[in-house]
Amino acid sequence: MDPALPQEPIETAGTTRPADTADLPSTERDGDWPPRQDPPKPHSTNGPAPAPAPLGRLPGQPAEPGAAGGAQTITRALAPEDPAVREARRALQGAVADLRQQALFNFGEMNAVKLTAVLGQLLEHSELPRPYLETVRAVFAEPEGYRTAYARLRQPGAVLVLLREPGAGRTFAAHALLADLHVNTGARVGPLSFGGSARFPLGRLPTEQNAGYLLELPTDEDDTLAVADDFGALLPNIQQALARYSSRLIVLTTPEQWQRIRGGAPHDAVPHLGRPDPVAMARAWLNAEAPDLDTGSWLADARIQELLYGQAPSDVLSVVALILKADRSRTHSRVQSATDEQGTRTTEADAFNASVQSVVHARTAWRRELLAWHSTPGRTHFERNFLLVAALLRNASAAHIYVKTAELCREFATQVSLHGQEAPGVLELVDKIEADLDPTDDTLSFSRPGWDDAILSYFWVDRPAARKTFLSWMAEAPTAAKPNDFLESFSPEERLLLANRVGAFAVRWAARHRKPDPLERIICAWQRDEDLWKAAIELVSAATFHPRFGRFVHELLLRWSKNKEEAALPRLTVDVCAGEFGRRHTAKAMVRLQHAAASDDPAVQKSLHAAVRTIWADSTAREGLFKAVSAWCAPSSPRRVSGRRSFAALATLTAARGQSEPAVPVLLQRSDEDDYLPPPQDLATGWSALLSAAEDDPEPLAALALWMDTAHQRQELRPLVFGALRGALTAADSDLARALRNRLTDLLYAWQPFPATEADPQRVRLRHELTDLLFHDRRQAVAPYHPRAARTAETR
Repeated sequence: MDPALPQEPIETAGTTRPADTADLPSTERDGDWPPRQDPPKPHSTNGPAPAPAPLGRLPGQPAEPGAAGGAQTITRALAPEDPAVREARRALQGAVADLRQQALFNFGEMNAVKLTAVLGQLLEHSELPRPYLETVRAVFAEPEGYRTAYARLRQPGAVLVLLREPGAGRTFAAHALLADLHVNTGARVGPLSFGGSARFPLGRLPTEQNAGYLLELPTDEDDTLAVADDFGALLPNIQQALARYSSRLIVLTTPEQWQRIRGGAPHDAVPHLGRPDPVAMARAWLNAEAPDLDTGSWLADARIQELLYGQAPSDVLSVVALILKADRSRTHSRVQSATDEQGTRTTEADAFNASVQSVVHARTAWRRELLAWHSTPGRTHFERNFLLVAALLRNASAAHIYVKTAELCREFATQVSLHGQEAPGVLELVDKIEADLDPTDDTLSFSRPGWDDAILSYFWVDRPAARKTFLSWMAEAPTAAKPNDFLESFSPEERLLLANRVGAFAVRWAARHRKPDPLERIICAWQRDEDLWKAAIELVSAATFHPRFGRFVHELLLRWSKNKEEAALPRLTVDVCAGEFGRRHTAKAMVRLQHAAASDDPAVQKSLHAAVRTIWADSTAREGLFKAVSAWCAPSSPRRVSGRRSFAALATLTAARGQSEPAVPVLLQRSDEDDYLPPPQDLATGWSALLSAAEDDPEPLAALALWMDTAHQRQELRPLVFGALRGALTAADSDLARALRNRLTDLLYAWQPFPATEADPQRVRLRHELTDLLFHDRRQAVAPYHPRAARTAETR
């Protein structure tokens, strides 16, 4: 073992990483991220680390030979059948299964409650939770050079740069390093946003003791967005800043980008990490999720090894999923054969061979088998459509699939009647498509691994003329419908589950084929349903962080932000930018908002409100954001409607420096995070656009009331407030200037009427003071102003 890592339980490549299963059922976070208070004091990082409990070894299991600290970490021994052992195993297996489905972006095995929780975790901007870190350690297979890289990460102030393309396992390797750091030192670990500028500011580094951060550099996008060339030269300063707090940083970038920005970087910034061994990866996942599986036999089979050879991590996980499915189907068939007195007995070797062959067929999309099925003499259109719908609506009730099949037949202009007994029934169709019908809840599934995805792929290739019709039907499938003669419409939970499965399929298909057609059709169809629209936002938002196709989804958002034909596409882009994507990829979100702001669609404008506030929360993006908003607000700007809405969002956003102080508009104060204060002229431009809003628009009054209240409570801010409002009336067109002045005067009287019962004299005087200045400005615009020798309060 590396002398720099005494007593630490880091296993050899290809073994299952231990995970502390005692905490796996919990989904609670340890606190805010970046952390706001000091974590429990860890041991010194200068000497040997204490032997942590090997996370993943179940209570009562003996230590593995040679594992440091093994027996000493077991505080109590339990019998193999102890309920705690069973619960720990169940929790670990469930967590690994969830993680596998997240990695594949395929949620077919989850119910609605589980799916909602998983999507929420994917979009949570916080510290990486302990249960997740423990699960990562349980399935991570160390590549060559991992121990050396971890030894360097242990040093306070360490900065590691991982060079790999997205989808090559770089994020998972970084999470494994952080998981070991968390377990062995108590460090709190989580993501760090790059910010909204081209240069990473040192001020973004939190000042908490003993933390580990993961920074993913934004990918370069043409000439609109690129990390500064001197990023490498900044790393020594980052190291010094981190060392003061015994913290560390992992940077993710691509080899191409690093070639451009590496100048001045420390010579040892990039550790050598070998490519993940596909067989070792598969063994780790299979052992963790299915400990009773004969993993050795599966991975020793030459056909499986050929499937795994040279594959990317996502493809390895796809094979793992197929193996698990095939083995479950073989077990199910074994049970059925045992209860079927007339069943044909097969040897275990024959059954295993058939299972392996099914995995091989699944990797070739079952093309020959599906061709044979579709070519069977007498095959009807209703049977083909039933097969297609069952594949899309996996694990749905047979009754729902039956009725949805009739709807699809009608979309294909094929007449079918489900009344009476004219059409084939559910049981007959289930038999025809060789599916399994659950006797307890009448849900339908396929025993063949990868069969459902293969069916959809076969249809797409086989029926090009029917694609558009199928996409339209697919997009409408989860929408609310009136109860029909056959069954009630989907429950809210069923609709959500169906929507997420359909949406996840569309995301995977779009990424695999680099064609967004199914996804765009779904977005346009779901914009009319609030629940489905929310599901679309969550799915696309989660997809932006997927290591394999996240970059492609970023490109789609850029393309959609420029779309002028379908308002739903820029609207979804803005809604995604208003969430976690905007916080983690601030600069990219700014570029997309710039394009989407050209839309005058009311829904897009409404979404801009939240998106602009999300970007403003990043202190490094504030100056660039407000410059853009001010440009949108210019009288001749084609984005003035968006500018008005965006300025209103910022003008009504407040922040307080202390609990005892009143909240003040963020545009009127410098925050503790930065020293930026919008220029008065830009504030005046924003107010000019806001005062041009429709008479029934409530935002101008809300903003003015807030700013006048601030001027009333904070006398030192009064000149800034008055200056912005007076400057808003400066217009080349005299009619426009008059209209703006009248609108502002009306709003001032709405803020403080007079005469009025219990009117505050100070507020009345403040309103008079501003209106007098407005009329003074008007007179000055008509004729040159000659000040008197002794100025009165009116002209001040």
